[in-house]
Amino acid sequence: MSTNNGITARFWGVRGSVPAPLTPAKVEEKVTYAVMQALAQKLPLDSSFTQIREWLKRELPFERRATFGGNTTCVEVRCGSLLIILDMGTGIRELGLSLLPQVFQRKGFDCVILQSHVHWDHIQGVPFWAELYMGETKGFHNNSCFYGGKEWDKSLEEVLRGQMDQPVFPIDFGEITQTGMKMQFETVYDGKVLELITPEKEKVHVLVKKLNHPQETFGYRIEYKGEVFTFCTDHEPYAALDPNLVTLARGADVFVTDCQYTYHGYCGHGGVSKLGWGHSYPEYIAEVVREAKPRVVITTHHDPQADDELVMEIARKVQEISSIKTLPAYEGLNLRCSEFK
Repeated sequence: MSTNNGITARFWGVRGSVPAPLTPAKVEEKVTYAVMQALAQKLPLDSSFTQIREWLKRELPFERRATFGGNTTCVEVRCGSLLIILDMGTGIRELGLSLLPQVFQRKGFDCVILQSHVHWDHIQGVPFWAELYMGETKGFHNNSCFYGGKEWDKSLEEVLRGQMDQPVFPIDFGEITQTGMKMQFETVYDGKVLELITPEKEKVHVLVKKLNHPQETFGYRIEYKGEVFTFCTDHEPYAALDPNLVTLARGADVFVTDCQYTYHGYCGHGGVSKLGWGHSYPEYIAEVVREAKPRVVITTHHDPQADDELVMEIARKVQEISSIKTLPAYEGLNLRCSEFK
């Protein structure tokens, strides 16, 4: 991903609650549908691989030819050469692997982690994050700063350490602090403003606001070179619009938001009520964006039970009600804030 200008983002994990890989039956269903469409449209049998891929993208909707992904939340944001990682779900494993060639070339790695909260689906990728194990003893410069809440029953460092305690993981977190990544932990709170500095000595302004979710959870509004990227996972409506959520989303170029359920699913029609679980639905998100007026909405934290068609339907519902462009996040989605100016 180019880092020359403005804010760029890439999604590595988009599911909520628990990883949800595509099942063999779903893969077979997608392949069968694609073959049926190809036969119906008399796609030439001698078509090349490239021609078939182009046909698929042209003729079949994304949700029928591909998948949104099954890894839990992790988003890579670049402000100049500054790497910001939003949450450390299982998507951070693949993010880490993608960075290895650059890390080995430079013999170094630096990043800032902005952690929304410490529910398991947002931290469970950490033990499998390659860069975590690289340190000065192995010839690498490796310093990262982790930002997390102050009212959690345990600090972010304690939670990360605890999920790797034996016997649940073979490598102890204490060993990593001695031989791997040098980790600095900082506290955030509602209304805190972070002033980050890029390697190019440019300022990145980050506003932190508390969201409606069980246990303390934060949204982040990242501003750089006149562009705004907002990340608000894990929140739900209470009695009215959450003013903190509206503040974070107001006028943003890209507003990334939880939208895990349908309204009927949230209310428990035909199942268990999700009230108080900390997740949103299209009608509420549409109300928020009509008030905040971001340029584009990206729905994420997709329910593990939602198939690709439902994920797309939820995003379309937000756009239909709000009249603001809405896209569902998928693994590999690349965005530039400038493209929505």
